[in-house]
Amino acid sequence: MAADFVARLGSRGTVPGEVRTSWGIQEYVGALARPVADEELRRIARRARAVRRTDAGRVVALLGALADPPLGELNRARLGAIAGIPPTTLQPYVDVLVEIGVVRLLPGCRAAPAKRAIGRPQVVFDDPALARHLAGHTPDQLVQFAGRWRLAPLLRTLVAAELLRQQATSVVEHRVSYLRERNGLEVGLVVELPDESLYGIEVLTAAGLRPHQFARLEALARRAGGRFRGGVVLNTASVGHRYGPRLWGLPIRSVWDG
Repeated sequence: MAADFVARLGSRGTVPGEVRTSWGIQEYVGALARPVADEELRRIARRARAVRRTDAGRVVALLGALADPPLGELNRARLGAIAGIPPTTLQPYVDVLVEIGVVRLLPGCRAAPAKRAIGRPQVVFDDPALARHLAGHTPDQLVQFAGRWRLAPLLRTLVAAELLRQQATSVVEHRVSYLRERNGLEVGLVVELPDESLYGIEVLTAAGLRPHQFARLEALARRAGGRFRGGVVLNTASVGHRYGPRLWGLPIRSVWDG
């Protein structure tokens, strides 16, 4: 059966302890560890040029900027400064990378509870191993406890890319987004449903659950009221846990497991 995480969110929240996996940090890092050679970057540049007239050097430079950090917002001024591309000419390069399937765009949240939310999308690498390579992180660094700050955005990339893939075939109509307000609330991922209800999702490297990990989801629940269906912390634990009403933790691997 194809994975459909959103369709199963409600039932998993009811009995999170039944959601189990053998995966831990080593396995998640292994999912990011595929070696990437320079020739692969050149192939991407050639594919981009076959679709749209682009400069190969700028394509590769932009890929590096988009991975600094992974899952960053599409800020043309910042990306242009890093990649050495005039911001006014950068958008066609982003568009062609989306068109050939190298990156996806995660839109800003449009749900009613969002206030003054940032509208520009975040850039999600379809292959998080490519993002890891471009960010300059080795698997050995990511496994170490001191490297968890490097691992965190890559795990969020892993989850975001999969949820965006599943969105097209899910039996539940929904929109996957992120929420960042100016001087306000931030939630890593938001699942927006047609009836204006929503789920909030955070992705963490930790295996244990702590109260502070749910602070943003609790804030979203207060804001959304009856529209809040639930909040889940996806982490590296082997089993799901209930934290409180409409709040639970699940293994990251549950995004793929039917």
